[in-house]
Amino acid sequence: MNLSRQKSEPVSRLLAAVALAALLGSSGCAGRVSSPAMPSQQTNAFVATAYCHGSITAAGTKVREGIVAADPSVLPLGTVIRVGGLAQRYNRVYHVMDTGRAVRGRQIDVYMRNCSEAIEFGRRSAVVSVIGRPDPPSR
Repeated sequence: MNLSRQKSEPVSRLLAAVALAALLGSSGCAGRVSSPAMPSQQTNAFVATAYCHGSITAAGTKVREGIVAADPSVLPLGTVIRVGGLAQRYNRVYHVMDTGRAVRGRQIDVYMRNCSEAIEFGRRSAVVSVIGRPDPPSR
């Protein structure tokens, strides 16, 4: 079997799964539709980008690898997620501890120490599942 064909088949399957998840998960018509917070253990298609600047997250913690920024209306601060569909070194568990003006809807921004790596990461399709929720605020 041709090596380029072997490499493209898993990518084709992933893209088909992401497209199907996006189609099944989309709702509404024109304009931005607010996304409710994802229920636990549900897998959804997201767009992943990367960032490398900053010292303190929106949650007040120091930035470090294993942290992602997300839209708090979709993935509230403190949510623990599993990310898949990326290169093996990025497929892992992350903690949502940051937000960003440009991070909206089903998008995550992965923190990386190395800015060259963050730039090279670019914009990728990812699959995200919630594996833990933050505790509700005390009254």
